[in-house]
Amino acid sequence: MVEKERISLCNDKEVKNGEYVLYWMQASQRACFNPALEYACLTANALNKPLIVLFCIMPGYLAASFRHYKFMVEGLQENSDSIRKRGAAFIIKAGEPCEIITELSKNASMIIFDFAYLDFMKAVRKKAAAQSVCRVVQVESNVVVPVAAASSKEEYSAATLRPKINAVVSKYLDYEEEKIEIKNKISDPQIESLTEQQAKEYIQNFKRNNRYFDESSFTGGYSQACQKLEVFIKDKLHNYAGMRNDPTCEVQSDLSPYLHFGQISPVYIAKQIIKTLSESAEEYLEELIVRRELAHNFVMYNEDYARYDSVPVWAKKTLAEHLSDPREYYYSPQQLENAQTHDEYWNSAQNELLLRGKMHNYMRMYWGKKIIEWSETPQKAFEIMVYLNDRYEMDGRDPSGYAGICWCFGKHDRPWSSRRIFGNVRYMNDKGLERKFKIQKYVQRIENLKKGR
Repeated sequence: MVEKERISLCNDKEVKNGEYVLYWMQASQRACFNPALEYACLTANALNKPLIVLFCIMPGYLAASFRHYKFMVEGLQENSDSIRKRGAAFIIKAGEPCEIITELSKNASMIIFDFAYLDFMKAVRKKAAAQSVCRVVQVESNVVVPVAAASSKEEYSAATLRPKINAVVSKYLDYEEEKIEIKNKISDPQIESLTEQQAKEYIQNFKRNNRYFDESSFTGGYSQACQKLEVFIKDKLHNYAGMRNDPTCEVQSDLSPYLHFGQISPVYIAKQIIKTLSESAEEYLEELIVRRELAHNFVMYNEDYARYDSVPVWAKKTLAEHLSDPREYYYSPQQLENAQTHDEYWNSAQNELLLRGKMHNYMRMYWGKKIIEWSETPQKAFEIMVYLNDRYEMDGRDPSGYAGICWCFGKHDRPWSSRRIFGNVRYMNDKGLERKFKIQKYVQRIENLKKGR
């Protein structure tokens, strides 16, 4: 059963005696462990109506590039079979969601949305709900604990959110998938839809050129995500607690792209990890639930999450006080984008991003700190980081990405000893990498990756 805290009303319209129930799948791009889909199935059966699952391919979605669209369509191909087996229709349309949903609402009894956190998608849902002629509800499916159920305000740090999540998390980890089948099946919804091949061809049109970073090393889809989870639990999890910060040790789960696109449920991941009952399991659950949902809390309650205004007051003050400090190096956005700096460790991190579509989490912190150090102002550094993150990270345009960028400027952190340029904001340098890790091993791995391309 879908917990009531996951469900919220989007408009004050009535449920109509229409031809179907419509579920707009957007943030939760999966057929398994998806409370929004389960709620849509329950609603359709309760109203004795067919269910249509709609996916809208939005052209020019924020900074998304070909690699993101390709990954997404790979997941949709797998979704279509699973959804149709349950008796629902699955249609793909290209264009602006508001226009598509408004048109389809004319014959709908009720509409279900995935929950949104980013302002852009909140605005789309608000407009679509206002223009629809029937009731619209949204279901929050991509966090373990619904954000508002954990806290009603922006939290200062993980330390303040953790006890609130721990107090209620067991309730949401009890969720079991029902895999409800639709009673009133519809074989042909008589609605124009892209075929899966047309969708693939449509996505090809987003490819601007043939540069190597238009691809990534990830293949989209629920089965791919489950395979990575299985490998992580079997081969990596036992080393996670001690080695997760070491960029030379490949013990990360690599699930963040799949979580970002909603191709796998964080509840499902958590339930599988819990079964291992290990110290590393606790470390991983801290990242998956507390840290990841701290990012969602940040984006939910801070409308400036993608702008420098979201940086804490104390951090902006200390960075401003050190604005005139001499910088040994300045790099243009283009030089940074093309990994053309004096720092081979930073270049390796940027090249990992360009080649794989994902950077090791520890190097991601170092990467951000150095952009601050090499930029004319913190504001420009913030803009560059958002651009590079959203353009190249497979988990870009995501609450965790924006929270991670803001962390580089002091968000969810504390003041440290004062240093040049950074003031009291935490500082990182190449000597720290050399002291903690065999960092040349990481450099060589990325060089090998480049040669392999």
